[in-house]
Amino acid sequence: MASAAALALPLALLATACGSGGGDESGGDPTQLTFWDGFTQYNTGGSPFEELIATCEDETGITIERTVSDNIYDKYTRAASTGDLPDLLILDNPNVAQFAETGILADNEAAGIDTSEMQPNIVASGIYEGKTYGAPFGSNTLALFYDVDAFAEAGLEPPTDWDSLRSAAQALTDPAAGRYGIAFSARPDQEGTFQFLPFFWGAGAELTDVDSPEAVEALTLWTDLVADGYASGENVTLNQQEIRDQFTAGHAAMMVNGTWQLNTLDDSDVNYAVVPIPAPDGGAAPSPLGGEFINVVQNEDPAIVTAAGEFASCFTSRENLAGWLEGQTYISPYADQAEEQAADDPRLVPWVEAVGAARSRTEDLGSSFASVATRLGEALSGAVAGQTDPATALADAAQ
Repeated sequence: MASAAALALPLALLATACGSGGGDESGGDPTQLTFWDGFTQYNTGGSPFEELIATCEDETGITIERTVSDNIYDKYTRAASTGDLPDLLILDNPNVAQFAETGILADNEAAGIDTSEMQPNIVASGIYEGKTYGAPFGSNTLALFYDVDAFAEAGLEPPTDWDSLRSAAQALTDPAAGRYGIAFSARPDQEGTFQFLPFFWGAGAELTDVDSPEAVEALTLWTDLVADGYASGENVTLNQQEIRDQFTAGHAAMMVNGTWQLNTLDDSDVNYAVVPIPAPDGGAAPSPLGGEFINVVQNEDPAIVTAAGEFASCFTSRENLAGWLEGQTYISPYADQAEEQAADDPRLVPWVEAVGAARSRTEDLGSSFASVATRLGEALSGAVAGQTDPATALADAAQ
């Protein structure tokens, strides 16, 4: 949910798409716009995402031709080579700057989108060279979920630092019951990096120096947990939904995961609770900001850009976001609405605070985040799989 495959977008190739957009498909009619996204799980005919689109069709008088794809970023890249892009597209927040760099996106001044009332740390992912592109329509981040009953049975308190995290993972590992102490996704891609960042940042590492001693310390924590048998080596193949399934099936006593899992967890038999992912010496580690933006694509016809901006503004209004936020258990980009969410749903109290303090993944690297995150994901996955040691894996990634 929170991250997508990295793109290697050739600037010269994408430049051919600028000024075209999907308006050509709709005959240049600003009341008919094309819209692409990767939310295949919300292609049911009645999901909160589809209801949000329908609401804005009614309010704006704009008809949406939606295309949804499992491999949406591959589709974006292929479309860019022909100039056959849509009028509106959904981007994972760390990819906005990368697309903005190519010139494909219309900035918010041109599109008429106002994000001034949204939380600055959430909007930050959409800023490139001083201009803002698109608008967020909900955010998430990561925390540590734990099995309350398993902790009580073992006489343990939730971890508050890395030592207590290791101790709890050891005490709760039960090979006879098929249970590991902790689960996390260590896939060789941005999803693995997303899960690793609280440990990476918590150790004091920065994405501008991925093989620092602090980065090695963070990765060593993960490799040791697997080597000692407290976490599964299969984590290198599991995505965040599959990690959740391990937790709900009783195969992990703790897991690293995000807000979007709450509704599914509540439908399970697990008595769970949530605490911040701890920093090495205590306190909460910084967590990465997840979520998506709706973006307007450049078009030679300014009327298409204006209409797409109108639809995006409707899509991200406080009133219209409410149903989507509830269905997805995302946190609103508006601070006042986020506080209302916490007041209405006690489950969201820790998440509202966490999202408000979460770090944009592109704040240091801008448009180059995606390629760095992919290399970091490959490094951590290889080390967790035992193919190389943490220091060598990170040094290779840095080079």
